[in-house]
Amino acid sequence: MKQLSNPFILFVNICIISLLCSCVSGGGQSSAITQEEKSVERETVAGVERIELGSIDEMPKVEPVAGGYKALVVESIASSQQVETDYPKAAADCKTSILKQLSEKENYLSVTGDKVKKQTGKSVKISLEILDMRITSSTARMFGGAFVGSSFMDVLIKFTDSKSGEVIHEKELSTSNNAWAASYSGGSSDQSLPSDFGMLIGEYIYAVVPAK
Repeated sequence: MKQLSNPFILFVNICIISLLCSCVSGGGQSSAITQEEKSVERETVAGVERIELGSIDEMPKVEPVAGGYKALVVESIASSQQVETDYPKAAADCKTSILKQLSEKENYLSVTGDKVKKQTGKSVKISLEILDMRITSSTARMFGGAFVGSSFMDVLIKFTDSKSGEVIHEKELSTSNNAWAASYSGGSSDQSLPSDFGMLIGEYIYAVVPAK
């Protein structure tokens, strides 16, 4: 019996490892290993400061842009084809959460996601691009727990004065969840990461752009 049990255990272990690798990205199987490698050392944008956003209660202190603005225009969030394939709802969920967070402030005359709509008063255009991200799938979290790592998102954000066309602020914003907490919650914080990040980005925008 011992001669049969050892190969069987090895086979089961190989199957489990293969399943985890195929589920980590939450989307296309071909990108699973790539996404895992990116989570170790993510690329940064040359010359652009990177800021980690963890919670609204611990927002980093930032210097507001000069002057003030009556209107904010949040453009659609750009991303690579790979991100769109692996996480088709991430950009939309993030933008919806940004607009909701800003609209609740009631400090601005207008907050919109429609760049065609004519704005009243001094306005700033906010463009965002998902540079890198990984959302750990529920299956991977269930089998691997905290050992499959954290989910994360890196976004380049740029503020442009609508009248002059001048870029007045540009940063790389990043967030990640706690892998241990995600494993205890059954992966709920993995799946809600784009929306949660949108809320933090909205709060960051509010800190950077004072209402006039």
